[in-house]
Amino acid sequence: MSGLAVHAQSFNRGADISWYTEMVAGGKSFYNKSGQKTECNALMKECGMNAIRLRVWVEPSLGGWCGTEDLVTKALAAKASDLNVLVDFHYSDFFADPSRQAIPSAWQGSSLDELAKHVADHTTEVLTALKNAGVTPKWVQIGNETRNGMLYSKYDASSKSWSDIANSVTGSTSSAKGGGWKNYATLSNAGYDAAKAVFPEVICMSHLDTRGSDSDLSWWFTAFKNAGGKLDMVGLSHYPMAWNSNGENQATTNGKSRNVNLMTIVNNTYKTVNVPIMIVETGVYCEYTKGGKDVMQDLMDKCRASEVVEGVFYWEPEQYNWWKPAIYSTIGWSNYNMCAFLNNGRPSPILDPFQPTAEEAAEEAANVSSLTVETNSDGKTYNLAGQAVRPVRPGIYIKDGKKVLH
Repeated sequence: MSGLAVHAQSFNRGADISWYTEMVAGGKSFYNKSGQKTECNALMKECGMNAIRLRVWVEPSLGGWCGTEDLVTKALAAKASDLNVLVDFHYSDFFADPSRQAIPSAWQGSSLDELAKHVADHTTEVLTALKNAGVTPKWVQIGNETRNGMLYSKYDASSKSWSDIANSVTGSTSSAKGGGWKNYATLSNAGYDAAKAVFPEVICMSHLDTRGSDSDLSWWFTAFKNAGGKLDMVGLSHYPMAWNSNGENQATTNGKSRNVNLMTIVNNTYKTVNVPIMIVETGVYCEYTKGGKDVMQDLMDKCRASEVVEGVFYWEPEQYNWWKPAIYSTIGWSNYNMCAFLNNGRPSPILDPFQPTAEEAAEEAANVSSLTVETNSDGKTYNLAGQAVRPVRPGIYIKDGKKVLH
């Protein structure tokens, strides 16, 4: 049996609640299961969360939502509820994802070096604002769902659509459309280095979407690493519950099947990059309350059992009663349909799986900065009280003042 001094690390149970300030400004309130009006972050804590994910845009297109000032407001509220913060940099004025990675309006026409400086300056500005406000994020996401790269699209207001820009300056991973992996790594590393300059201990992650056809993303990380890309963690999006006209039973079945596939992706990815993994976005169809809860419980069980997955974040659970952000009406988008609140503004059972296990609750209640774990011959990891705890990921730790491999 070996004793190792490590940082206490409970399983991260989180939510992206970036919409909630706009919802409150529009008159929406949030209520706990007993019907008591509750501040959104405090309610997430009551739902079992220990972390919050917040996106930030460069120059938000409408009302300032998800800009730096709004981010700081939300991050302070998260801190007040003792929730860790994950900052999700989109490096865009609106959502960035595999279908759009729009260059911010103020950055258009820039050279590659100028774009890299914009990325670094924006990262520095946002994180410095958080630092000055007294918030230290635990994680920083360098781009959002950057499977195809970053900073390679433009928005056409007249057609309300996005299109790719084909030139060698952009950060598209496709050499046919941009500079390829080298350009993308240059831009991503600019954000990584800037984040570390402000918060040296922050965990920086690259974020990819997963698809039903995926079973292995090692090709992506191999190309990224070969281009000199830097990362401390992998962030994945995973939406398991494909809509099915046969109803809840079938949606539950295919949702659990996709959870199985996710773990294949997770394990193959870890073999390639050897860094921990976080599911930073997930969601299920809100109409299927029972099935959605079952799928989410299945996902949480599988991720908790994994030695390399460090947490799961639900995407925008707090939306309810067909609310949508004002800009959605402007661009003709419909409502989000994978929230996890009921129409009365109370949490749905879909969020029940985010309640801490007994071991997680005990670990978080201890509120210690470090603990001693013992890895027994049975392969389980124990704390000082002799309780089995979540496995500690392989790495180098300090024992008796010396580095040891675990």
